[in-house]
Amino acid sequence: MELKEFIKTAIADITGAVSELQQELKNGAIVNPTFPSGQQGSHLLVGDEVRAIEKLNFDIAVTATETTELNGKAKAGISVFGAKVGAENTEKIENLSRLTFSIPLILPSTHVKTPSERLHEDMKRVNGTH
Repeated sequence: MELKEFIKTAIADITGAVSELQQELKNGAIVNPTFPSGQQGSHLLVGDEVRAIEKLNFDIAVTATETTELNGKAKAGISVFGAKVGAENTEKIENLSRLTFSIPLILPSTHVKTPSERLHEDMKRVNGTH
């Protein structure tokens, strides 16, 4: 596999995974959040809450394999830290690479009531209102 194809495949797989997660997760997590123009940082205002942005770091060993059989057929593939067992009468070239990248992530959270919210709820309970 050529380096160009390896890079294209890796980026397509990573961005595809992020896109799928953005569509599938309905638990309050935000994958790769965007910042308002001109802002950066480790926290982001989501709704009326300040949420921490975590960086999920990946360091993945990847093998790019090219196998040529005696009949001249060539096969190529990418494995995430894996090994492929070849048949007899084949020549196998294997290159190990590492991919390191980060994906910003806002994890699911639970609202923690402020002292004034707790006081307001206590007052409702005392007064018998809901």
